[in-house]
Amino acid sequence: MTSKLEKALDDMIDVYHKYSEKRPNSDDYLQKHEFRQLLKQNAKSFLKYEYIDDLFKKADRNRNEYLHFEEFVTTLAKLAIHAHNISHEPCDETPGKPGDGQGQGQGHGHGHGHGHGPN
Repeated sequence: MTSKLEKALDDMIDVYHKYSEKRPNSDDYLQKHEFRQLLKQNAKSFLKYEYIDDLFKKADRNRNEYLHFEEFVTTLAKLAIHAHNISHEPCDETPGKPGDGQGQGQGHGHGHGHGHGPN
């Protein structure tokens, strides 16, 4: 039986391949428009659209205007860390505030119930 983590990793690879264009004699990679489309269609609850271009710029470490798989995975890890941190923020009763499950949607309510740091 496949674990949730194994499925998540497989899904991440599948999504990358779905949006990256295959080129003969070349590595597969994401162009900026492919990266933007991928995030808008698959991670819209985790980010605001104006943030996407900034993510691409920061992820494109070698400044070649493409994201190879390693750069893509690094970006997903940063998104996951951001979403995790926001999920621990206190809920605000005002709609659209981070941590309320609305707004950017990072308050995903996974309710894992662990604390961070000494009590």
